[in-house]
Amino acid sequence: MKKIIALFVFSVVPFFCVSQDSDFSKYNTQIRDVKKEVTYFEIEKINNQFYMLVGGGGNVGVFISDQNVVLIDNKYEIIEDVLMTSLKKITDKPIEYIINTHFHHDHSDGNRAFGKKGIPIIAHQNAKKRMMEDAELYGGIYSTIKDFVQPKYDKSSLPVFTYESKMTISQGNEEIELYNFGNAHTDGDSVVVFKNNNIIHTGDAFVRYGYPYVDLNNGGSIKGLIDLLGALELLCDANTIIMPGHGSLSKKEDVVNLKNTLNDLYNKTIIGLKNGLSYNEISDSIEETLNGDEIVKLNYIKSIELESFRD
Repeated sequence: MKKIIALFVFSVVPFFCVSQDSDFSKYNTQIRDVKKEVTYFEIEKINNQFYMLVGGGGNVGVFISDQNVVLIDNKYEIIEDVLMTSLKKITDKPIEYIINTHFHHDHSDGNRAFGKKGIPIIAHQNAKKRMMEDAELYGGIYSTIKDFVQPKYDKSSLPVFTYESKMTISQGNEEIELYNFGNAHTDGDSVVVFKNNNIIHTGDAFVRYGYPYVDLNNGGSIKGLIDLLGALELLCDANTIIMPGHGSLSKKEDVVNLKNTLNDLYNKTIIGLKNGLSYNEISDSIEETLNGDEIVKLNYIKSIELESFRD
């Protein structure tokens, strides 16, 4: 009995909040590197109203209405000047709103700059909740994120408008819909749909770099991410343009392919664990390895086991 209790304690510790003495060394190192290395963003035009800013963090969506601009995500505070320089190459119109797709620093650290300017920020209610505390990110999928602690946001940097499951914003000729489909990349993800232009910004709920990062410490769920991709598939048609959190512009088929790949990995992991297979044996039973990354594939298998034990 004592042995079982010990295993239980070990398994649930990663999902607790960080201690009072938070170590921001990895965050501070990343901020210094971003400031030194990022001097411009690629500007990708989608149509006369939509652009995507690429580089130095997550992809930023730029929607230009008749009078104003809506930004989806805002990268890092330290490179706000780079973002504004890029934006001025596109338009002189003022920023009306900023939408955070989730709370992670590479997408919403810019809140620390734009919030002070009084620009309203919109996010899911759980994203705001996560921003209000120091947050240790889950390091069990990508080792570079191990022991990474993101510092809390001050009051001026927090979202001022939040929602629970769906929110609609009218902006010029566009209806902007925000959806939260439950625990996925985090517990506060927003999928942002521009209905009339048939464009969707997914944040890190959909990415193109390989196995998606899932933050199990902050409400993330691999099974939930697969379910979100299924919901995203239903929002798309063959002509929908998808802005991923990281990577190139995508189509519905790209979402379906990632969903199927992760679903196959998840199901074979659950079956393999029930049959007493080792991690390597489970990995060998899964044909596809995204980007040839066997280490992350193994980490996914271990994380699925941890997630299923938690549930």
